[in-house]
Amino acid sequence: MQIPTRSLSVLTVVLVAACGMSSDQTDMPASSGSGVFQGAVMGSGSQSMLVEVPSSSAATTTDTTGGFVLANVPKGATVLHFSGGGRNANLATAPVVPGEFRHLTLSLSGTSVTEQNEQTETEFEGTVDAIDGKVLTVAGRKVAVTDATTIRKEEDAAATFADLTLGTPVEVEGTLNADGTVTANEIRIEDRNDADRTAFVGTLTQITGSTLSVGGLTVNVSSATVIVKGDTTLALADLMVGDQLLVRGTVQSDKSINATRIRVLQREDEPEEEMHVSGKVTAVDANTLTIGDTKIITDARTEFEGSGFQSLADLKVGDFAFAEVIKQADGSLLAKEVKKFTPPPPS
Repeated sequence: MQIPTRSLSVLTVVLVAACGMSSDQTDMPASSGSGVFQGAVMGSGSQSMLVEVPSSSAATTTDTTGGFVLANVPKGATVLHFSGGGRNANLATAPVVPGEFRHLTLSLSGTSVTEQNEQTETEFEGTVDAIDGKVLTVAGRKVAVTDATTIRKEEDAAATFADLTLGTPVEVEGTLNADGTVTANEIRIEDRNDADRTAFVGTLTQITGSTLSVGGLTVNVSSATVIVKGDTTLALADLMVGDQLLVRGTVQSDKSINATRIRVLQREDEPEEEMHVSGKVTAVDANTLTIGDTKIITDARTEFEGSGFQSLADLKVGDFAFAEVIKQADGSLLAKEVKKFTPPPPS
């Protein structure tokens, strides 16, 4: 499997799906394959732009920072359209899969929008439908499992590649490559029944004990519910009325949802959250590395993980690396953690 890169720059994407809804559940807020893109377009004139998926109901405008949340993105969508301020541009993207959360980075220059593929993150659910060496097929996508991939069961119990058998329900987090393949950062093995699963985005309007009201739906939170924002795990007490949430869970007979995972989408005017950059190393010098076209700074706090990997001196051009980064005030990317990995051979 190749792990190609391509030139990109800033946008965040989220997709949601409601799976296996029966006829008496038509009031659920997300139809099968629908989704949400959350993002920020960087560049002069990126404010108050129309962002839409052509020939669909998915449309919104960017805010004063270039950020946006685009709901109802259809399954299989491959184009985003940007217009306004004399600009009119299309961005081709890898096809959306049901229930996907995608975090991209886009830049706007003239009449073109480009995407830094090294920073394109994806999160989606599915079953393991095929296994070819260390490459899985999940939700129709090839997912490369490397020596840097963390595999877990629910409740954070450790697991191994041997636990990923055909038919296993999983949630995949990783880097979406230019060819639509995914390099997995983490795979969680789930205990679920797809017929009762749903995923939707809504605004948190009420918190009553461990029960939430999200987009007009009742969401039950338990000790097993994982709540995250970016790469940070949150507690129920960290949620705020007005938050926009991506909820995954199981539909109950009373139409409430037992949440298995809640993701807090980035609040407006907040600093950019952590990002992942993964791919082939194209340059290394004293305190920086470049993955694809993305330059990343390291400092004394940067952690290096992997056998025999203790500093940038152990990294060379042509290696493959995964970096967890944060954007600094000057726009540069600072690595919190860097892992070196070996990709599976081409299939």
